[in-house]
Amino acid sequence: MSAGERRIATANRRTGRTERRIAATDERGLTAAEQAVAAGLAPYRTRLDEIDAQLVELLGERFRICREVAIHKAENEIQMMQPGRVEIVRARYLQHGAEVDLPGDFTAGFFDLMIDATCRAEDELMDRLAASEEGVHVLGNPQGDKGHGPSAGRAA
Repeated sequence: MSAGERRIATANRRTGRTERRIAATDERGLTAAEQAVAAGLAPYRTRLDEIDAQLVELLGERFRICREVAIHKAENEIQMMQPGRVEIVRARYLQHGAEVDLPGDFTAGFFDLMIDATCRAEDELMDRLAASEEGVHVLGNPQGDKGHGPSAGRAA
C-alpha cells in the first residue's frame, strides 16, 4: 500500500467509513503501451486521489461547522443569511484562488455552489429547530427554555 493509500485509509477509519476503492483501470485488457502510460500516470493519480479524499473531508468539516452555526443562530434568533459576511468571504476566497492560480470562473462557481449548499443546509436545520421549539411551546413549556432546561431530553 502506498503512502497515499495509507492516508486515504486512515482518513476513512477516522470518519468511520469503510475504504471504498475508486474504480481502478483494469490493466488486463490494456496493450503494453497503454500499461506503460497507466504506470507513468499512477503516481499523479494517487496524489489526486489523496487530494480528493482531503477535499471531501474538509467539505464535511465545513458542513459540520455550518450546522453548529445554524444552531447558534437559531438559539440566538439571528437571521440565517448574513449577506455582508458572504460578500467578505467571497472576496477573500476569490483573492486566494487567484493567488494559487485557480481560474476565476472556477473559483467563483465553486464558492457559489458551496455557499448555496451550506446556506440551504443551515436554513433547513434552523427550520427544523424552530418547528421543534414550537412543538415544545405547544406542549406547554411556558418557560420558553427552547428545550434546553432541566427537563430537556427526558420523555414526557
